Amino acid sequence: MKTSMHRTFALVSSCILAPSALFAQTPLFSDAPAAVTAQEGAVAADNSSLAQATPQLHSVIQGLPLDTQRFNEHIIVLSSPWMGGRLPGTPGMEFAMDYMEYWLKRAGIEPGVPSSDGSPASFRQAFDLGGRRVAKDQSVSVTPTGGAAFSLVPDQEVQLSGLGKEGSATGTLAFVGYGIEEGPEGYTSFSKDHSLEGKVALCFRFEPMNAEGKSLWSGGDGWSAQAGFQGKLAAIAKRNPAAIIVINPPGASDPRATSLGTSGGRALVEVPVFMMSAEAADRVVQAADATHRTVMDLRHEADKGGASFDLTGATAAVAASYEEKKTRAENVIGLLKGRGSLASEYIVIGGHLDHLGNGDFGSREGPGKLHPGADDNASGAAGVMIIADDLAAKYAAAPADASLRSVLFMGFSAEESGLNGSRHYVEHPPYPIKDTVLMMNFDMIGRMTKDRLSVTGANSAKGMLEWAKPIFDRGECTVVINEAMGGGGSDHASFRAAGVPFLFGIIADFHADYHTSRDVSELIERESGMKAVRLWEDLAWEMAQRPERFHFDDQSGPMRGTQIRVRIGMRTKDAEDGSGIEVSDVTKDSISDRAGLLKGDHVVKFNKQSIKTREELVAELRKLEPKGEVQIVITRGGEEKTLFLKLGDE
Repeated sequence: MKTSMHRTFALVSSCILAPSALFAQTPLFSDAPAAVTAQEGAVAADNSSLAQATPQLHSVIQGLPLDTQRFNEHIIVLSSPWMGGRLPGTPGMEFAMDYMEYWLKRAGIEPGVPSSDGSPASFRQAFDLGGRRVAKDQSVSVTPTGGAAFSLVPDQEVQLSGLGKEGSATGTLAFVGYGIEEGPEGYTSFSKDHSLEGKVALCFRFEPMNAEGKSLWSGGDGWSAQAGFQGKLAAIAKRNPAAIIVINPPGASDPRATSLGTSGGRALVEVPVFMMSAEAADRVVQAADATHRTVMDLRHEADKGGASFDLTGATAAVAASYEEKKTRAENVIGLLKGRGSLASEYIVIGGHLDHLGNGDFGSREGPGKLHPGADDNASGAAGVMIIADDLAAKYAAAPADASLRSVLFMGFSAEESGLNGSRHYVEHPPYPIKDTVLMMNFDMIGRMTKDRLSVTGANSAKGMLEWAKPIFDRGECTVVINEAMGGGGSDHASFRAAGVPFLFGIIADFHADYHTSRDVSELIERESGMKAVRLWEDLAWEMAQRPERFHFDDQSGPMRGTQIRVRIGMRTKDAEDGSGIEVSDVTKDSISDRAGLLKGDHVVKFNKQSIKTREELVAELRKLEPKGEVQIVITRGGEEKTLFLKLGDE
């Protein structure tokens, strides 16, 4: 039956995601992200198959409880292509926030963010997510000796990279192979007496490769550390060129070889750095090389370790300038006002609304595909909206003299990039943190196995586990108590750090579709997910009426986080450039080795927490249990990479 229902809901999802009269008449979807256009043909059922399936679809949907129908609809919409993967700062995330705000309003929930200037309260709490440098002006032109100059098309043939600085220059073109100072068996890209002073250096991306376009140095499995930007740009820059152009080498077996983008946003050198397509490079090389070699000819020379040399047949002129663009993100916050003696105390019920866009970061399969985030965390956000609707009805039906706590419903933003939204709320709370008596967080509740829900934080306050246990027992979920106090990489961790008791609900058994394009709505276990929602609602309703508050107790329970229980096989040291910590050694066949960590990697984040010191990393390691996996973000050769450490079996 379950397989049949999954197939049916797959068709439901297809039908709902198809362009329809409903969406055409809904202002929310009037400016759908471009991803929709690309996927319409893939997801839309044709009229004949839809007509045949309609009775079955209607029967299945109508057979579900009303709250499960709501859960289903919320997840399908939030994980649809219209939402574009819900990346903060994008139209898709704006649609998602509009959607959540609409349903909170419809439930009778009030705006939860009071203004400081007397204007009406808002559902949005805005915060700065940081800035990024984008090209303001960029140009590359080539003038052959005795010939007419030609310019390359910005963002198509050439693109200014954030790996360098602003500036302009004109100079002779000089070819430096892969820009590698010292490789295996005496390999080098630089001739001893060749000067780059004041010239525009051309180098290939990656490293020497074979006929299949794979690395000669890594055994064909990815690239070695020599392929990164950091080392090669440093080697070129110390020879004082006026600018650097990095060419995507023809024939490389890597999807990035067709892209002009880089994941590194930090300037590594003090001169402009551009990325150039292989096709544009071929035009430049043939115009500048007296022997009329092609860019593929130069690649073959560089593969063998050929000497660097000038391309004397042309000069290049480059210009680069940047502007800083800030990304603004917003938490969605609604307020259900309490009454009586408990009204000035608050319960927070939240879940993050954002996800990874097209795998822009944090993906387990790389960028380029829509990451719908149906389980992570459309399911949790759907649960928050349903609880808001139901609790509002219960508050309205409660006796007028009943004392009830106020409840804040939150859709956090930028959780995936480091718990930014919840951290901002805790640091800038519209309501005193000291009056927040419980934070209840949902993150991935849509794909439970055998109704198993992991609950962390029941021991974060004295007596809370004893209070919650009868509610757990009468619920429909199999509650798996996680006694560790580490909290995990989700938004409740921000509240825990502020001393707020918390309950964190998440699937007890992780699935392989986490942080991939395969996290789609048709795989959601609707009935099972609603069991978690009903449990959370019962807990919230009981807590709303409970006369006494709980008091945070960071020492309650076995405190497994006080010692490191998982050895990941990685040693670190302070980076010489002061940028954080550097991996100094990786134990063979360890957790870190199997995840792909290498000596020389710089750790940026661990378990979604920014890491700047070894003490911060050790603190995160203390939180781990020998099961599941944890995300680590590193920079390697100037490029940011997300890896996953598999800690053990569930």
